[in-house]
Amino acid sequence: MDLFSLIAPVFDLAMNLSGHNKVLVKLGEKIEAEELEDILKANAQNEPKQLLDLGGGTGELAKHLPEAVEITIADPSKAMLKKAEKKEFAQKLDLILADGADLPFSDNSFDYLTISDALHHFREVEAALSEASRVLKPGGKIYILDFNPQTIFAKIIIFFEKLAGEPVNFYLPDKLTDLMAENCLNSSYEYLNKSLYLIKAKKCLEEF
Repeated sequence: MDLFSLIAPVFDLAMNLSGHNKVLVKLGEKIEAEELEDILKANAQNEPKQLLDLGGGTGELAKHLPEAVEITIADPSKAMLKKAEKKEFAQKLDLILADGADLPFSDNSFDYLTISDALHHFREVEAALSEASRVLKPGGKIYILDFNPQTIFAKIIIFFEKLAGEPVNFYLPDKLTDLMAENCLNSSYEYLNKSLYLIKAKKCLEEF
């Protein structure tokens, strides 16, 4: 049994007890504040914006994303997606079993893409970034939330995830932005606190 099959039943409770759900609320609010005008304009034209929540698990972030977007949660864990199935969401939502390094979507399918607390779990981070860029529309935006690997908190996470046999592909944000630039994703980052940073990127309008 994999780690996420074990933690899926208590994942949401752990997020609430740790207070990390508040970070997801703020991320959802930030995305809505920055993108709402375009989202509403698209809806007025009957062309709703499409958002891919990659590694979205039980849908904890999706609950806080703008209600006017259509969301696809892609995650490689059946147990986490099964947990998401039991929830009610304000948005139109699809759940897809998929690995980040091999996404079952056509090129230029999504307007937005989010990866929240999940990138370090990907076994092939560079392949996942390439896939993220591929499925984003030109000019599409990506938001990545992850932990600063230099903090004590992140080092504790790394220790226990190694014990569980999980990948521990943590990156400093400047290194991650360099990798994203190689995939036509022009990005910037900010630290939300000592442990967490947020990268925002926009896919270039033309391929290299």
